[in-house]
Amino acid sequence: MVIKICPRCQQRILVNSASDDVVHICNSGNDTLDNEDVKVVGDWSDYTGSGIKQNANMQGIGNKLFGTRAALEGANDDGETKRGNNAALVRQRQHEEFIDGC
Repeated sequence: MVIKICPRCQQRILVNSASDDVVHICNSGNDTLDNEDVKVVGDWSDYTGSGIKQNANMQGIGNKLFGTRAALEGANDDGETKRGNNAALVRQRQHEEFIDGC
């Protein structure tokens, strides 16, 4: 048995010494490290069955103030994820870290 350490979440992983590469699902308890943001480029669904219907023509319009006087005066009310990305343009998913074999 070999102990590897995930470079993202710093958790120890016990792997068989004869095994090849390992895909580790990060589960450190820190939501920022355990998940990742993925750009939404069309319709998507995840294992929970939830999904989002995207309109490609409106992909860049994520600001809730779009078209209002506040937007014209320069206000910006984009929601952000824990990793700092625009929440209207990305979705969150569980991060899987590829760990090279022995």
